[in-house]
Amino acid sequence: MDMQALRKNIIGCMAMLIASLGAVEAQDGSILPKHITEHPLNITVLGADAKSTLNYDEEGLPPTIILKKKITQVNKGLRYTYTLTALADISFSISKQWSMGVADPDLAQFYAPGFWYKRNTRSPEKAPSFKKAKYWSFREDRLSAPVVVGFNPEKGDWFSVSRMDVLNNDPRPSTLEGKTVTATDIGSLGFGEHTGQSIQLRGAYPFVEAPYSYQSKLDLKPAWQAFFPLSKGASVTVVWELSYGKATDFTDLVNQQWNKAFDRFDPQPIPTVKTDAEIKAILSNYFYGSYAETKDLKGFSGLWFNTETCETTGVLSVGFCGKVLANSYNLLEYGYKTQNEAHIALAKKVLASYYTNGFTENGLIRELVFGSNAETVFSLRKQSEGIKNLLFLLDYGQQSGSPRPDIEVKVEKLLLNLVDMQQADGSFPRKFDQDFDTTDPSKGSTQSIITPMVMASRFFKNPRFLKVAQKAGVYTKKNIIDKADYFSSTLDADCEDKEAAAIAAASFYHLALASESDMYDHYVALAGKAAVFGLSWYYLYDVPFDKESLLYKAGLKTRGWGNVSTENNHIDVWAFDFPHVLIWLAKEQGNTRFSQMATVIETSIKDQMLPYKGHMVGVGKVGYMPEIIQHTTWDYGANGKGFLNAHMSVGWTVASIWEVLTPGRFQRFMERHP
Repeated sequence: MDMQALRKNIIGCMAMLIASLGAVEAQDGSILPKHITEHPLNITVLGADAKSTLNYDEEGLPPTIILKKKITQVNKGLRYTYTLTALADISFSISKQWSMGVADPDLAQFYAPGFWYKRNTRSPEKAPSFKKAKYWSFREDRLSAPVVVGFNPEKGDWFSVSRMDVLNNDPRPSTLEGKTVTATDIGSLGFGEHTGQSIQLRGAYPFVEAPYSYQSKLDLKPAWQAFFPLSKGASVTVVWELSYGKATDFTDLVNQQWNKAFDRFDPQPIPTVKTDAEIKAILSNYFYGSYAETKDLKGFSGLWFNTETCETTGVLSVGFCGKVLANSYNLLEYGYKTQNEAHIALAKKVLASYYTNGFTENGLIRELVFGSNAETVFSLRKQSEGIKNLLFLLDYGQQSGSPRPDIEVKVEKLLLNLVDMQQADGSFPRKFDQDFDTTDPSKGSTQSIITPMVMASRFFKNPRFLKVAQKAGVYTKKNIIDKADYFSSTLDADCEDKEAAAIAAASFYHLALASESDMYDHYVALAGKAAVFGLSWYYLYDVPFDKESLLYKAGLKTRGWGNVSTENNHIDVWAFDFPHVLIWLAKEQGNTRFSQMATVIETSIKDQMLPYKGHMVGVGKVGYMPEIIQHTTWDYGANGKGFLNAHMSVGWTVASIWEVLTPGRFQRFMERHP
């Protein structure tokens, strides 16, 4: 054996001894439960050709690495600290695995906040789910908190792995598939079936995305593995925490995990630059810049803008995404409050056209108007949102001495037609045609109709509408909340999503305000359960960006922004009245986390990416709040992480921020219509 080989052998033995001694000293007698197994750390070294790899583990280290392993006991878990020191220039990847015994892996459920719920079975084939593969690993910045959880619903056992390091750096990688060398802080967290009767969780650093990397909508790209470049003599430390416990069901699991993650990060409000009044003044530019006329309608163009130019597209949309009626109400109310005659005149012009030509022959609200578009499919959610805002407008007209009894008749007739669509179980179909015949029987949007039905029961003094809302609430409880199955409330996807949970929380809030004391507490509890699922989509920490990216230069802090859905992995400003619901729940349930997070959401989304003079953040016009914020390796159509998509829909983003800044609307409506 030559001296060089002998030296490598000695160094390898020393490294193994250090690792072994560290584990013994740190274990301090702590032992994992019998159903959880720790597996050795795996180490992969990238070859000089940047293609080949050599695989090792902590029991047989590479000769170019010294490894120190420390395990410390924490409350119901263990913290694993690995420090790697290079004895030569290397590029490496490490991964750590834990497994948990289960009787039937096919019944196991997993939770990766803001991206994976149970088994993601609501997601389509071309998005991540167990329909495509039985093991998945994702970059940590895809998750609203860097934690993954495995759950055995049969026994109530869960175990989780959290990345505990602060994530500060994420330079733009040289490639988005295969192997890449990058000095990123971002690792990955994985989960899925193991071998036999067990499931696994895995932490990796840097990130490994496998078996596919989900970087574009409904496009699963090849696996992607990063290697960290470590210079001779340099060290890097990676910390994971393994926790375990019991949960009564998946809802209890998510509640426990969200509380734990919230307490760990303790997210604080974002200092704002603009006052609420200044923000509304800036947003009001959108109403004038987007104004458009079709052959028989006038309104605010809300969809499909070029982000850099924001040229008006002429597309008028009611409900999500254009929010023409919501924004008309916003502008009208704002105009009277600020005594701005131009605002009032513009809002009235839009409303006059919709009151005259905004309904189909069968009384449905026209949802999407542009060119020769044939409106053949209508959605429960858009109709519900349109009715909600029409009721606000009709109420405002009554209060200001300008009632519209003709529109009241139209709205009541539409509501009665929708009532007839309610199924015996209380559900409503997701979509239907102009004759109210079902085209999409999916029931996941049922909760969206609860609020307008509650409002209608008061406005029209018709208890039948309240009974419909209550019956829809029964369906929502049994099939969405009790089953923890929040899905299909986004309109461009049919999968697990944020809005289904947040809308359910708001719906039960509104039912509570319309109910006597015996049902009030019941609805409070349901709103609280749904709210936690809604909150699980919102980021609790700030993800890092490449220093040359738009979002880095804008100084974006991601805490308080919410992932969209399991199909659409970007963040946006969707909030509307959800922060107000959280504040109400905080008072009703004594939950200060809710009120704190409500403030974080509000302060984070309202002006960080608001385009105004000297702060246009890549947007072409003042007041056009951008829609698609690509905070992770995600390309909704263009540009990728750290940038905005090339196109955006703005009507709803303006309406969301406006509603966040206008609390108490629903309560005041209910008080005026006892």
